Amino acid sequence: MPTEIAHMPEEQLKPRRDKGKIWSHVRSKWLLETPEEAVRQEYLCILVNDYGFSLKQIDEEVSIPGPRGNRNARADFVIWRTVQDRREGKTSLIVVECKADNVAVDQKTYEQGANYANNERAKFFVAHNRRSTKFFKVDLDRRAPNYIEVKDIPHADASDKEIKDLLSQLKPFEGKEFADLLHQCHNIIRNNEHLDPAAAFDEIAKILFVKVWVERRLKERKNLFTVEFLKTQISKSPINALFDETKEAYRADKIFEKDENINLCPATVEGIVKKLESYNLSETSEDVKGIAFERFLGGTFRGEIGQFFTPRPIVEFMVRMLDPKEGERINS
Repeated sequence: MPTEIAHMPEEQLKPRRDKGKIWSHVRSKWLLETPEEAVRQEYLCILVNDYGFSLKQIDEEVSIPGPRGNRNARADFVIWRTVQDRREGKTSLIVVECKADNVAVDQKTYEQGANYANNERAKFFVAHNRRSTKFFKVDLDRRAPNYIEVKDIPHADASDKEIKDLLSQLKPFEGKEFADLLHQCHNIIRNNEHLDPAAAFDEIAKILFVKVWVERRLKERKNLFTVEFLKTQISKSPINALFDETKEAYRADKIFEKDENINLCPATVEGIVKKLESYNLSETSEDVKGIAFERFLGGTFRGEIGQFFTPRPIVEFMVRMLDPKEGERINS
């Protein structure tokens, strides 16, 4: 447990503005209110009010060696687990990288944050603007940049176990994320394998089943369905070795043929697994998965093989009207 815990102040921290300037609570001085500075000072209030960190745990505009030893690299915020850790010169727990709203929070930002976190030896980093906030963990035993998206960063009073749990948990899909990712996986297959949409989707579905099975089998352990994990498998076709185990697990459901395989080259498989490895598919809600498949299949197949979906509001209305019970069948 931390030796000194910061508690949320009785009064909420708020941004202070005056004549084109904004107050830095950490540095105790007025700064020109640029778009990025406004985002930074507003996010500081979230770190204090919502996460419970004290200003004494946070430093701002911290010089951190960047890629290729760039000494001009500066992290927006560096957060220590305790005030005592900061006093003793220990490495921080979290690095935060903020961007103005007109600057995309994208892969370039993620790599920048991952490099900062790795060089600072911080286990987490945040990439933030007002439109998007992403949380990541870094593996300090691996070279930068390496990063995997997680659900959140620790709060100020997080226990060792809570931090460990955050590091081991993957992020469930939200909203249209899953549909977007399915499109990205489909594009990888289209570009590498030149399969028609139906065949491409069939291959994606097999890999998704493997992912769910691996997640459930390794429920109490860190995610192992990664490109790195595939490369460690002693098999001519690592993905098909896992697929064979998946087919056996779902044998009673009669989903796959006994001799069915994943018919993709290793580079294509690795590209898809890389896209999926940050997410927890087994913890993603059925609604999110269902809507994602509707959007993906409707957009991919419409006009090509005549596949259409009834709009979801109509489906929901029909279900409410019919009120079907388990075991009943509805004939069209």
